Amino acid sequence: MIDRPGAGHDAGKGQVNPVSSDATIERLVLAHFDFIWRLLRRFGLEPSDADDAAQEVFIVAARRLTSIEDGRERPFLYGTALRVLANVRRGARRRQETSDAALVELPAMSRPADELIDDERARTRLDALLAALPPELRRVIVLAEIEEQSTREIAELEGVPLGTAASRLRRARERLRELALADGECARDRSDG
Repeated sequence: MIDRPGAGHDAGKGQVNPVSSDATIERLVLAHFDFIWRLLRRFGLEPSDADDAAQEVFIVAARRLTSIEDGRERPFLYGTALRVLANVRRGARRRQETSDAALVELPAMSRPADELIDDERARTRLDALLAALPPELRRVIVLAEIEEQSTREIAELEGVPLGTAASRLRRARERLRELALADGECARDRSDG
């Protein structure tokens, strides 16, 4: 997918041809933007922050275009997304800003309001449960259950052996189940009291 020297480079000068680079970045964005955005969102960023962080991932990719190995675009973007995510979190901690989580976007009323409210509650609960997981478990459960990646693909993205990815996924599912059960019990206790 990535243009190689000769096709997208000015031969002899070592410079990337801007037209070829633009087309390559466009292909990367079209193929992977939604995946990267969803990951950043499920790894804990608010939608507006996920927009900015996803854009930053592709800015980094544009700068490092010649170092992305052919066929390894997704692992490169995934690793970049994790680094951008860490930078966003560090910046947020430094600023100590209040979250705009209380602001709710009003969705189009294409479905009944009670369904939209139930969906929003489910997303909020899922985000809270995912936030309670350690990062390495959160990443594998999001990749497996939301992004529908195979264990082999998860191992490649995480840069770990297949057995390690499988073990993390098993632990993540167990821990998520425990958290969901505990959350459900707490909700019942609140409604009984």
